[in-house]
Amino acid sequence: MADEPECITIQHVLVSFQDTPVQAERSQADAEQLAQSILERAQKGEDFADLVREYSDDPIQEGDPAPGTYSLLNHGQQGQDFAEVIGELNGRAAEQEAALTKRIEEGELSTEKAQEEMNAFIEGLQAEAEERQATFAHPRGAMVPAFGDVGFALGVEEVGLAIYDKDASPFGWHVIKRLA
Repeated sequence: MADEPECITIQHVLVSFQDTPVQAERSQADAEQLAQSILERAQKGEDFADLVREYSDDPIQEGDPAPGTYSLLNHGQQGQDFAEVIGELNGRAAEQEAALTKRIEEGELSTEKAQEEMNAFIEGLQAEAEERQATFAHPRGAMVPAFGDVGFALGVEEVGLAIYDKDASPFGWHVIKRLA
């Protein structure tokens, strides 16, 4: 563990079954067999993003070019707290609101037009927040243990399997590819 990297980027396929928190419809035996099959296909070079899209029980956003991708920080290191990001975005919203209020008071802008501008500004901030959250590095300890243990043990472009364990991997099997 001492020579593990500080941060990695991984992509994974979650294969769950009926008795996990995700509650996929397959049996535990079927999930294990599917996870092994996906692992073998990935190790033979099949496009991993396609495997994620086809098989992962983790939520996937439509059109995501890198579904199931996470950046993980090692050894309890702290990245920027997402609450700090929200605070920054809220600060920008307050500045925009103050600027629009000033323009209304100076007669440059109607209240209705200011509200339209503010709504558009807020929509942009919400999209930015979602994008930044999607690429946010997660502390290793915030993930199930097997996820980080396998991810950090892999070399770049290697694929591995975190097997189901009620404590170390309670959501099912994770087929993991280390990207960076």
